[in-house]
Amino acid sequence: MKITTEMTRSAYAAAKDVYERITKLGDALDHLESDFGMNRGTANDYIYGFNKMMSGERYKRTFNSEATDYYFNNIYMDYGLCALRNALQAATAHVEYYEGLGRGNLNSIRSLIAEYQSLIFTEQSIYPDDLDEPEVLLEGHKKRVFVNSYERNPRARAKCVEHYGTTCSVCEMNFGEVYGELGQGFIHVHHLLPVSQLGKEYEVDPVLDLRPVCPNCHAMLHRRNPPLSISELKEMKKGIRPR
Repeated sequence: MKITTEMTRSAYAAAKDVYERITKLGDALDHLESDFGMNRGTANDYIYGFNKMMSGERYKRTFNSEATDYYFNNIYMDYGLCALRNALQAATAHVEYYEGLGRGNLNSIRSLIAEYQSLIFTEQSIYPDDLDEPEVLLEGHKKRVFVNSYERNPRARAKCVEHYGTTCSVCEMNFGEVYGELGQGFIHVHHLLPVSQLGKEYEVDPVLDLRPVCPNCHAMLHRRNPPLSISELKEMKKGIRPR
């Protein structure tokens, strides 16, 4: 049976509900089988695989590349970097298990694992609050700039930066030019539309919807709700006389 995109998305949603104990396994399997025509055994494998990814343990059922990519990306968006690390660990163990059986190689899955491992390294540099280290508050309070899942989507971010580069769209700062090799590639991305205006099924367009901005300008954009537009912040900046 060919696993369609709709099946993959539905299986992920069902697996997530089972994992969070919103739905019982049997009900989820019934739903995937009756509403999406998914083989019950395959549906069970996709739910089982999700649970193994969340715990970082090896799974035996091989997903196609599209499903693996979808699971990686959405686990990251729904549960964060730590969960994505677990998913990559589970997938690596799966690849080693599968290839050890002599059934061929899973080069496409290996490539996805490498891509997401690289994105983890980049995201940790850009959003250090995601590091698994205890917070230490020495004076005052630690302030975080929260960004929405569209800004955090690693694929969307990569395509935005590929198109616009890493120069801030507001102040035109480029970390590579200022800090040399240390700053190469460092930039935040900002979503132009308020999240409240977006539907649940909205798919971000990295070129139309996202812009690269430095952390300072990103924080200033979010000082108001809804956020300031990039042009508004530019005008504010122009009106401030340097001391």
